[in-house]
Amino acid sequence: MHVRKIAFITSLILALGLLAASPQFKTFATQDDLDNGKALGISIDALGQMRLAPAVQERFRASVPYLWCAASDGQGNIYIGGGNPALVLRAGAKPAPDTVFSSAEVAVFALAFSQNSLYIATSPDGQIYRQSGSTKAQPFFKPEAKYIWSIVPRPDGAFYVATGEPGRVYLVQPGGKGEIFFQSEEKHIRSLALDRNTGNLFAGSSGNGYLYRLTSTPQGGVSVLYDAPFPEMHQLAIGPNGVIYAAAAGEGAVRPGFIPTPIATVEGGEPEAGEEEIPPIIISASAGDQPQVPGAAPSAAPPAQGMGAVYRLTQDGIAKTLWNSRQDRVHSMFLEASGSLLIGTGDRGRVYRLNDDGSRSLLFQLESAQITSITAGQSASVILTTANAGTVQILSSQMREEGEYLSEVIDAKVPAQWGAVNWLQSGDRQADVSSVRLLTRSGNTGKPDKTWSDWVAVQGAATGGAIGSPNARFLQWKLEMTGNGKSSALVKRVQISYLQKNVAPEVASINIYNPGDAFPEAKEQAANHVSDSQDGGSPTPRNVQPPDAGRKSFQKGAQSLGWQARDENGDRLIYRVEIRAVGETAWRELVKDYAGAVYTWDSQALPDGEYQARITASDRRSNPPNLALAAEKISEIFVIDNTPPEIKNLAAQKSSGQWTASFEAVDQLARIKEAWYAVDAGDWQLIYPTDNVADQRRETYQFTISNATSAAPGILAVKVVDVNGNSGFAKVQLK
Repeated sequence: MHVRKIAFITSLILALGLLAASPQFKTFATQDDLDNGKALGISIDALGQMRLAPAVQERFRASVPYLWCAASDGQGNIYIGGGNPALVLRAGAKPAPDTVFSSAEVAVFALAFSQNSLYIATSPDGQIYRQSGSTKAQPFFKPEAKYIWSIVPRPDGAFYVATGEPGRVYLVQPGGKGEIFFQSEEKHIRSLALDRNTGNLFAGSSGNGYLYRLTSTPQGGVSVLYDAPFPEMHQLAIGPNGVIYAAAAGEGAVRPGFIPTPIATVEGGEPEAGEEEIPPIIISASAGDQPQVPGAAPSAAPPAQGMGAVYRLTQDGIAKTLWNSRQDRVHSMFLEASGSLLIGTGDRGRVYRLNDDGSRSLLFQLESAQITSITAGQSASVILTTANAGTVQILSSQMREEGEYLSEVIDAKVPAQWGAVNWLQSGDRQADVSSVRLLTRSGNTGKPDKTWSDWVAVQGAATGGAIGSPNARFLQWKLEMTGNGKSSALVKRVQISYLQKNVAPEVASINIYNPGDAFPEAKEQAANHVSDSQDGGSPTPRNVQPPDAGRKSFQKGAQSLGWQARDENGDRLIYRVEIRAVGETAWRELVKDYAGAVYTWDSQALPDGEYQARITASDRRSNPPNLALAAEKISEIFVIDNTPPEIKNLAAQKSSGQWTASFEAVDQLARIKEAWYAVDAGDWQLIYPTDNVADQRRETYQFTISNATSAAPGILAVKVVDVNGNSGFAKVQLK
């Protein structure tokens, strides 16, 4: 450890008289640890290692916030479809894009090139336009459907069209004549992918999340290759070996990136003359067609969880889950030449690289909320469109020259002194051209605001050093990396240390168990708990749960207390249990230095009466004596009662051939619970008091003895039990 860091920590522990004794650590070592942060220009691989991301250059930023699709004509021109309203932009040699198509419809969700013509699909009116050369786009094909979600060209110049409301696949010939190729029972066919080796078409639906396989001719048949545990199958890609990659969504949703905005209004908020507000485009099942999540079949992937998933499917329908997330929804997919799969997600603007072995890397993250499409461009480049904001990005094979990772906010739970940062750093052959800098800031609000401190660089050794941010409850760290565009340093396992301000524990509640409830194993378990934690006098581990109290049994005279306590520092707590009679001032100690949370004692050693218990919790096992804190709580009043009820005036008499009996039951502290009688050691018979309700400390009873005979009346025995389980007995000779 660096000498300066040792001196810093030593002085910190000696000087901070109000801080907990043991440092706490927050470690970022895996993808999951880093997932809640923001990686701008930083990639995070499957091992949780951070490096500079591939270079992504913003080609242009559109005037509309939503761009949904892109296509390249092979001559360097990029066509981008977006909305609202529907338009197509062309990015060529000029810095600014040209608008080559616009209409009053809401959006262009699909574009395709086929035989030197650009095909443009608009929604929600479901119209396809064709543009050839410099001529204006002309209406080409209008299906009987509201939405057009996908266009996939065939090698012969025809193309398939996926529609919604109704869910169909059309086959459209180069001349514009179209026919229904497949009519589904789903409301939407959201995605299409053509296997050019076999000619089979794959279609994903919205409603039940089916993946259909359609042969090259309608007569060849239709089959469901996979029934996903999600209601929507909205992205498909075909690998060179015939493997199908499918992205499913957790629910019917607004079209990726689409958040409708009203048409521009004049002052006062009304639409301009001649314009109507366009309704949102939303996919959802009707009340009579609710999405159903099917049970897992032998070939099915695990049950649906989170926002969605990506599956790898073989031609016989065997599915493997490559990716799922509770935070990100897949909006786009692209199969790289290497065989890896790129997925674009929202609403955090992330692009992941997935491998067939199930490993993944966060490739990069953009400021835009959704990555709506990923398309092949010129010279091995990749084109990305985004929404919120609507941009076109070009992904190249080069590496970024700078990037940063912004961590999630670390919550110390209480004000803390921030100690040091440690991280592991390595690099490739040119690692010396890269640099790494780590900065921190702190504050007392859960979300950073202007009350937080300024960013300050961590001081000390190259791979760790003292944190210069002031004492506070919250901390955030930022990693800055620079390089030369060809190589990058590698950073992994970032660890933050801190010392919490010691906060007194809290006894949250005390539970008084019923008389007779005993936990015979509790004391032994508590003693073992203390013994196991001994480590030569060092502070005991934090966040250790109290020992189990063991089984509960009944023991005459036993009285048990249970309690719940917490400590914001996660300190190991020990307890003192005391008791006193109501009206007394002095407490009698039952046990001290007790590590359990349930304690049983024999109440027969105490006089009957009303009592209260006091539980005192101390954190001194985790802190030096001069820093330890304690807190106490006094219980509600409870009764210790080991005296049985008294049975008075038991008498029996015979009248008209029947025996009747009567008596009075009296208890000084507790109400009468129940009474019984028996004749000559026979079965006990339950009896009610004269008012039929046993709810007082004094009850009277009068009853007929059903099993007494005049020939041999015998002995009448009476038993009375109070609510504390004490039993009183009396008997009388029937004569």
